Amino acid sequence: MKNKTTLILDRKTVTSLLDMKAAIAAVENIFAQFGLGRAVMPPKLYLNLPQYHGDFRAMPAFAEETAKCSLKWVNTHANNSGSGFPSVMAVVILNDPKTGFPLSLMDGTFLTNIRTGAAGAVAAKYLARPESQTVSLVGCGAQARTQLSGLREIFKIRTVKVWGKDKPIVEKFLQDMKRPNEKMETFATVKDCVQSADIVVTTTPAHKPVVKASWIRPGTHINAIGADAAGKEELDPAIFKKAKVVVDDYRQASHSGEINVPISKKILARKDIYAELGEIVCGRKKGRTAQKEITIFDSTGLAIQDLAMADLIFRKALQKKVGLQINLVGI
Repeated sequence: MKNKTTLILDRKTVTSLLDMKAAIAAVENIFAQFGLGRAVMPPKLYLNLPQYHGDFRAMPAFAEETAKCSLKWVNTHANNSGSGFPSVMAVVILNDPKTGFPLSLMDGTFLTNIRTGAAGAVAAKYLARPESQTVSLVGCGAQARTQLSGLREIFKIRTVKVWGKDKPIVEKFLQDMKRPNEKMETFATVKDCVQSADIVVTTTPAHKPVVKASWIRPGTHINAIGADAAGKEELDPAIFKKAKVVVDDYRQASHSGEINVPISKKILARKDIYAELGEIVCGRKKGRTAQKEITIFDSTGLAIQDLAMADLIFRKALQKKVGLQINLVGI
């Protein structure tokens, strides 16, 4: 390695280099690599700090195709609202696997939002009905924005139905996310929001189900995004019993995803999980096979997604010659 400097990329630079269309392509590819066994991803490590109402997660990954390793260090502090800090902040380190040299240190907050939205889009591409036009968003925070942005890249959305607890946040969402070719409606109840939807996206921090099985019609696809820690759940467990359930990674999802509570209560078992998304993307298993199937994607957010984004951002930064090169490790 001739270059012994580390490339520092701040939020503004990362944002300028990453768009949803490119993110979807990179995430779809990394899921395929994972499904083929060409990526390594140890379980997410949690550092729980209940006295501060938050936690940290360490997320390492390696993929043969990228020829790089990455580590994301990310927090979740739900009480940050109103403090001036986001609930989620992250930093990603990108390394050369041959030497261990830190190639780049970059903001991972925007990266995290985009890659999660991209994963939702990839899942819906394989699991939702291709003619889907109506999207229901249960929750309208940062994740709802990128989920909708991702779905817009895959489907011709005509109607967006929105439910949220906080009226100012709902109004801001409508103001920022409205498109001239889409009808955007708000609803006072989750039930009214999700009924008659083609795709339902849940992005709440709920610890009790907010979507009941009786509200979901045949043919609906659900992206369950909000559950990211043990004890969290957004969906009525009865939905799983009549759905094709796909997870991003079973080990992680069974511990901290939407299926974690039903698994712990023995309502669900490993045999009830149809596939990991990578198995479908790489062609080892089929996605949607019937019009009236209810499908669920349990998204916990994978380190391989962070790696795919970091590699894409790093390569674009080098191409455009942006960022700050520093001799970080002093060699």
